[in-house]
Amino acid sequence: MALKLNLRPELEEEINELLPKTQVRSKTEYINDAIAEYNQKLKRQFQLESLKNYFKSYQKEAQTVMREFSELK
Repeated sequence: MALKLNLRPELEEEINELLPKTQVRSKTEYINDAIAEYNQKLKRQFQLESLKNYFKSYQKEAQTVMREFSELK
């Protein structure tokens, strides 16, 4: 199934300028690579966002445990 893209003219020009400098064979491959890279960055951003809250609670828990250990004699 072919996908018809309506690219803005300035993006089309930019792709045409960059295409010879990349190691792709067609605009389709270039666009697919760009989308895959974008998706990878977005997934990583979501992963980091979900882990951010985990590390905050982990740090609090670790501080509590370290405080308890320091009080032991």
